Amino acid sequence: MTTNPHRPARERLLERWLDDMPVLAGRLEQVHLSGDFPFDYSPASLAPLEEALLAEGPDTDFRRAAIPYVGEILMDVCGGRWDIDPEAGGEDGEPFVRPDPALGIGPLSVGTLIDLALAEDSGEALTREREELADAVSARRLTAPGRGPEKEPSPLDPIGPQPVDAWLLRWLIARREDHPAWVRRLSAASSPVGTEAAATDWDFSPAGLDALERQVRARYRTPAEFDADADGPFLPGAVRYLGEVICRHHESTWVHWAIEPDAPRGSHHHADNPWSGIPFTHQTHKRRARPCDPRELLRGLIRYGAGYHLDRVIADI
Repeated sequence: MTTNPHRPARERLLERWLDDMPVLAGRLEQVHLSGDFPFDYSPASLAPLEEALLAEGPDTDFRRAAIPYVGEILMDVCGGRWDIDPEAGGEDGEPFVRPDPALGIGPLSVGTLIDLALAEDSGEALTREREELADAVSARRLTAPGRGPEKEPSPLDPIGPQPVDAWLLRWLIARREDHPAWVRRLSAASSPVGTEAAATDWDFSPAGLDALERQVRARYRTPAEFDADADGPFLPGAVRYLGEVICRHHESTWVHWAIEPDAPRGSHHHADNPWSGIPFTHQTHKRRARPCDPRELLRGLIRYGAGYHLDRVIADI
C-alpha cells in the first residue's frame, strides 16, 4: 500500500478524531436522533439507534456521528482503544476500535458495521454484533483467565470519582455550619419574602426551589448587582442550597478543581478551564453528563428574567 504524502499523519488524525468525538456525540443527540432516545450507552439503545439509521438511509454525517456511540458500547465489552486508518474514510481517516490485546480479537471497524447494518436492513445487526463480541470475550476469558478487558480513557468516558480537595471540604463545612443561621436571616427579613422564607422548610427538597427563586429575584435587579454580592451573607448559602438539591435528587456530587499554575493546558486544573476554581456539581459516573455551576444557574434568574425557572433548568440533569 502506498501512503499518500499529502494526508495528515495517523497520530494527527487520531488526535483530531478524539477531539471531535464529543462534538459528534452532541450532533447525534441534537440533529440526528429524537428527544426520547436514551443516550445512556446501554446495549438496549443500539436497536433504536439502528432503527433511526435505517429510517434516514445512507447519510455520511449521521454515520460518522454514530461511530463514537457504537464504538464506546463495544469497548464496554472488549476494552481497548480508538485508532484510525489514514488511508480510508476520506481526508479525516476511518476510526476503528482496537480491543484489549489480551483478548486476541482483531480490530473492529465501527463504520463498516454500520454499513453492514444498513445493507442488512434487519434492525438487529448492531445488537447482534455486540452480543457476539460479548460471547467471544467470555469464551476468551474461560480459556485464558486473568484480568478483565481494560479500556483506555476516551473523551466520552465518565470523569469518574473526583477527590474532595481541601478547599471544597472547607467550603462545604462552612456552608453546612452556616445553614441554620442562613435560614434565620431569611426568616427575619421584614418583607413578604421574609415571611415566605419563614414558612419554607429549606430542607434541600425540590419544593424549596420556587422560594429560592423568589429570594434571588427580590435581592438583585441586574447581573452586576448579583456579581457584586458573591461573598455576601446570602449568595454562598443559596449556591450551596441549589447544589445540594442537584446532588441529592439528580445523582450528582460536588467537585472542585483547584487552579494550578503549572497545570498543562487542557487539563482540569488549568486556569483557562472554565470549571476550575469554582465549586460545581457533576454526575461523575455518567457519560455525556453536564457539569452544573449552581451560582451561574442562580444568576440566570436575573439574566434571563421571568421565563427562567430552576426546576426546569435542572430537570434534564
